[in-house]
Amino acid sequence: MDESNKQELDEEIKKLLNERNELNNDIRNLDWAKIIKLEKENEELQRKVEWLDKDKKRMEREKENLNRQVLNSRHKKWFNTVKMILILGVIDLLIIPLIITLLGLSILWIFLGIGVVTFFGTLIIANYMSGTGQFNSGEIRKAITTSVIVVYLIFIPLITFGSIQIPNDGTVKGIVQNFTWIVGIIVVFYFISRSIEEYGKAKNEE
Repeated sequence: MDESNKQELDEEIKKLLNERNELNNDIRNLDWAKIIKLEKENEELQRKVEWLDKDKKRMEREKENLNRQVLNSRHKKWFNTVKMILILGVIDLLIIPLIITLLGLSILWIFLGIGVVTFFGTLIIANYMSGTGQFNSGEIRKAITTSVIVVYLIFIPLITFGSIQIPNDGTVKGIVQNFTWIVGIIVVFYFISRSIEEYGKAKNEE
């Protein structure tokens, strides 16, 4: 091999070595860029995880506060309901009989007054417990059934112990004598209509 060929070969080798070094440098630069990019992505993900963790803790605190508010609201609602029931009982058992006695009306007016007051009182209480704005059929059924049962429970002991006399009027006497049947029919109607309504709701959900 002559000197010129040897020199060309050395130059080619140097050129290849330079290209290899450049290629290695490019690879190192590329790896370093990837590392930097991955580190940035990792930092971003870490920030997102921290943010989500803070958001999760915030939502848990809000949930706990909401649960406490609901619990307090539920206790308050039951407390108010008990107060309304006590007020309704005082009106039925004390105020209405006192007014009827002072006015000198027949004792039968007590049952009419108790029935009307109990109906509207139960309607208001049921609507308050349900939290709905308008009265629905279920609340009206409860009010009717409750008022009839309350009148019945007050009426029967008074009749049994002779505190009041059954009127001789045919229509009134028939109603009084069949009052138990009337109450039974109303109670049965209440449960049947409620069952039908629940069945209709279940079918609509399906």
